[in-house]
Amino acid sequence: MKGVVLRKLVTWIKKRKVSDWIFVIIIIFALFMRGPGLLEQYKQQGNKLTPIVLNGKFFPPPQTKSVLVFWASWCGPCTIELNRIHSAIEKKEILPINIYAVNLGESSDVVNKVMHERKFKLPVILDERGVLANLLNVRATPTIVFVDESGKINWISSGLSPSLIFRIKHFLEN
Repeated sequence: MKGVVLRKLVTWIKKRKVSDWIFVIIIIFALFMRGPGLLEQYKQQGNKLTPIVLNGKFFPPPQTKSVLVFWASWCGPCTIELNRIHSAIEKKEILPINIYAVNLGESSDVVNKVMHERKFKLPVILDERGVLANLLNVRATPTIVFVDESGKINWISSGLSPSLIFRIKHFLEN
């Protein structure tokens, strides 16, 4: 039986083009590199997030829906997502209410300079020591977290999300 399966596999491999192999390698790489993180994020959905004190305030605010955008000034994909959110706010597609830019590990001087230069109009939460990020197992930026009014994690995702604006609008309006 093993011999038959092995022969079929070898035949299949020989019929593949280089482009097919490149595609397979990319898929395998994505699964091994991103798979564990995606699984961890999926497991977090539905968990209750206990508010913590950051910048002298409870965060996320109790009894309100919140969208947390974990970012860093050096992160290119973070800039893309924050630009998309900023653009949607400017076009009045979404309101900036309860959308928070949670900066990881940078000083308030750096964060304020970046927010001013890029003209982002979002409330900023400084998570300099990564306390909130550790609670949510944030391992990459950007990571977007939706927290409902009961404090439960509704959705969490890392990387670029083509449907982000739609998701934010739908989450905050319902």
